[in-house]
Amino acid sequence: MSTLRSRSIILLLSIGLVLGATESAWSATGRTIDRGREQAGLIFQILASELALARGDIGTAAATYLSVARQTQDPGAARRATELAIQARSPERAQEAAAIWQNVAPDDAEAQSTLDLLHVVLGENEKLIRSLNARRDRAIKEQRLDAFYEYLAGLASRAPSKSDGLRIFDSVSRPDQEKPNVAYTLAMMHEKAGQPQMMEKILRGLIARDPQHAHAHNALGYHFADRNERLGEAKALIERALALAPNDAHIIDSMGWVYFRLGDLERAEQYLRQAQRQLPDAEISTHLGEVLWSRGRREEAESMFRAAFGADPSNEVLINTLKRLGISPARVHPR
Repeated sequence: MSTLRSRSIILLLSIGLVLGATESAWSATGRTIDRGREQAGLIFQILASELALARGDIGTAAATYLSVARQTQDPGAARRATELAIQARSPERAQEAAAIWQNVAPDDAEAQSTLDLLHVVLGENEKLIRSLNARRDRAIKEQRLDAFYEYLAGLASRAPSKSDGLRIFDSVSRPDQEKPNVAYTLAMMHEKAGQPQMMEKILRGLIARDPQHAHAHNALGYHFADRNERLGEAKALIERALALAPNDAHIIDSMGWVYFRLGDLERAEQYLRQAQRQLPDAEISTHLGEVLWSRGRREEAESMFRAAFGADPSNEVLINTLKRLGISPARVHPR
């Protein structure tokens, strides 16, 4: 389909969308002339917006669609304004458009998630926390609190700073921090925010309340192993985690990593190869690569680092490992 034809279809759909919303807002009697003028004005604004977009002037197109959304309170126009404002790198304008979109389509999950993310990007944490608190109450009534916290964790992880993400999650989750899934997520966020003592405190409390929580044992054991400290306790914690979840690739990876820290490279490689076969993600591939590098098998190690790049080129464990080993990323980055 040609570019011109695609733009024409978008234009016709946009005009039909807005006119349909405007038509429904008018009384069936009277005001015919005013209605015609109103519709003509909207058509002109949409035409102007699409022509600006065709010229590459995304900012003008976004501003014009936002004007249409304000006038019509139409969710389609508001969504279009939001998308264009995001493309134009205008988060304030995108936030206004997304607020209209969410207000007129309160059950649209995409509208809500877009508005939430824009609040996060703009640092409007108090406004976001108030909104999330209200939705937590609804989630309790609708018996979907686990799904709510899964969404909250993903949203908080996208905050510009780890401390902001922690503050958002901590503020909203306070009534539920005894729940295992909430406590575990909170602990991981404390670690990412550079607060390992709080992470340890929360995980130890979680283990005391729920001795069968494999990932709490694993997370605390891996934390000690990664910092190369308290390795005896780290190994015991990971062994307990592995007994609870023997087929979990992340726990198998942790076992390999603690053996690496203990200097048993043969056992480390065995566990890490098993984990990498099950789940060839960036972190596990990087761990196996470092063990192979330490054993002098540089070509095999580089193949693991290339696999890690293929899985996630921005992975922090991969980047930090290459820097520590003095390996240029260009040397192992897949071409």
